[in-house]
Amino acid sequence: MTEGEKLPNYTLAISAENSKRVIEALTKNGGIATFSEIQRLSGVRGSVLTHHLNRLQHLHVIEREVKGTYRLTFKTPFCFIFPTKTKIPIAYFGLLGRRESREEPEPQVALKLLEKEKLKPDLIYVVTSPEALNDWKDLKLPYQWILCYEDEIINVDSVKEKILKQLISLLKQYIVIMDCTSATKPATIAYYELAQTYYIPLIYVYEETKELKWLISKKTIMEQLGIGKPHQI
Repeated sequence: MTEGEKLPNYTLAISAENSKRVIEALTKNGGIATFSEIQRLSGVRGSVLTHHLNRLQHLHVIEREVKGTYRLTFKTPFCFIFPTKTKIPIAYFGLLGRRESREEPEPQVALKLLEKEKLKPDLIYVVTSPEALNDWKDLKLPYQWILCYEDEIINVDSVKEKILKQLISLLKQYIVIMDCTSATKPATIAYYELAQTYYIPLIYVYEETKELKWLISKKTIMEQLGIGKPHQI
């Protein structure tokens, strides 16, 4: 996490049924709602609701805004796994490797495959090296770039450090989908570790078959959070 922020404790938060209802209510409302809206949508009322709002704040899962308004700290993963009544924008966070014999950049392939699954990102961030970016310069790819230099792209911790601030910022407002297909093995490992830590959906595209594989899917995240198991009250 960035300085001053703490990692949300999702598993403990979701273990209490009333807290889960509060999270679902906030998610349904687009990630932000007033006390009365949460009460109406969740069925959790009065002092019990106050207790669970305080509990979720203590676990860093929600934040309190002015005038009794609450919001999810991060829209990912809950806006990905629970239904929302408003469309939440999607951010794609991918990698771009050296061109070699490829005709099409890996992120472009992944974006087409996501669109087939009715997931069209509104914002595209791609981590690459200056050398790889130069390989593909003739295509003028319309992405937001994060550059990792030669000594960084081959180091797991350096990749994580380079992207974490931007990733945290996106998690607050977007459903983030990470793609660990391309670039170096350390970059792939960095993406996998961050996706595991923050419960971010993660994909991989098989280069030969152009098949999309969900390494961390909606089902995976729900299982990791224990959703569907008996809850405390």
